[in-house]
Amino acid sequence: MTSARSTKPGPRERLLATSTRLFSTDGIRAVGIDRILRESKVAKASLYNTYGSKDELVVAYLRAMAERDRALWQRRADAAPDSRGRILALFDIVRERVEPATPGSCHLAAAIEFPRPCTDGEHAIRAAVSDQRAWVASTLRSELAGMGLEDPDNIADLADRLAILHDGSVTAAMLGEVETSAMTARSMAELILGMVTEPS
Repeated sequence: MTSARSTKPGPRERLLATSTRLFSTDGIRAVGIDRILRESKVAKASLYNTYGSKDELVVAYLRAMAERDRALWQRRADAAPDSRGRILALFDIVRERVEPATPGSCHLAAAIEFPRPCTDGEHAIRAAVSDQRAWVASTLRSELAGMGLEDPDNIADLADRLAILHDGSVTAAMLGEVETSAMTARSMAELILGMVTEPS
């Protein structure tokens, strides 16, 4: 029989779960270490032993959200009939009702909160944001190539346009306009993809 003690989340898991909930709802800068420790019921020493600092906890939070968002996309992409559908899946996940926040929004919010990083920790936060944005761009380029495009400049140009639309879709969702502006962004992406002739 498994004891309750062995199934209870450890300090690392509780810190990450609590910070994920608080950062995604109240913002990163607005949430202090003392509040995280109090609500996660973890001692300060455990925070520094596991993550080292609040900034590293923020990085862990962003990486966890990146993994979640990529998994959401992969699930839809696996069910898509072609590369066009896999690209549109990036827009479709923005409309999913998932906790703690809209896919893509955590990284966009972090970028806004840290526009000009000054410390090593802030640079690490922006690097985590950049990693996720690079994944979106890479996914778009890969799937555009899968649609038959061969010119690198053309692929890069279309990927940039789609990435801007994706940012707009996420921003609209953050503003509570999921069924209006977010859908418009998806429709515009469909128009762009409609101009690409896939190989027969």
